[in-house]
Amino acid sequence: MPESPPDYAIQFGALRRFTRTQKPTPAQLGHCELCGVALAAERHHHLLHLDNHEVVCACNGCAILFQHEGSGGGKYRTVPDRFLSLQDFRMTDEQWNDLLIPVNMVYIFWDQQTGQPQAFYPGPAGATASLLSLENWQELVHDNPVLQALEPDVEALLINRVREAHEYFLVPIDACYQLVGLIRISWRGLSGGEAVWTTIAQFFAELRTKASTQVARSATLKGGESDAGSEL
Repeated sequence: MPESPPDYAIQFGALRRFTRTQKPTPAQLGHCELCGVALAAERHHHLLHLDNHEVVCACNGCAILFQHEGSGGGKYRTVPDRFLSLQDFRMTDEQWNDLLIPVNMVYIFWDQQTGQPQAFYPGPAGATASLLSLENWQELVHDNPVLQALEPDVEALLINRVREAHEYFLVPIDACYQLVGLIRISWRGLSGGEAVWTTIAQFFAELRTKASTQVARSATLKGGESDAGSEL
């Protein structure tokens, strides 16, 4: 089974900010990790460090500075807040099997530095890298033009085929990190236990609520589904 490269390792401590279930106290709110400005209690932005793919908290001003590719010397990119539920997404069983994913959930993003797609699947140990050929990704993009609008590094295609689900989303990369963290802290025993399945169901229920529905058959989208495996 392939292991996650060190550059993309998601540290458990870095995921804590995404898995808190209680409202943070003022002492927990912290500050912008770039300029030190205190962050708003209700919400703040995230930046992605492009060298190691770690997420840092940022104020509005710093988030604006890094919105465009290459800004700020190309060290950071602002993580967008676009959530799309991709209807009629087209993916055959053969295309799914070619991703070499041993579980039924994966997120895929385009790595600007390598010029290649990167596929990761969540599990009890965190996020693990899989192999995805450029040829297979190009085929998927051809069948689903919405993927042409995927922002490199900071947005991902999130595929959920757990149990009876056949769902495809375009999400910010930090949402994928959140899912990885939730699975890691909820997993019990060899099969995960019922708690992890409840956690996964709640995550996707919230994702459906916040996601805008888009038909994946325009210059920005496309569609289709196939059978999933039994479990994660």
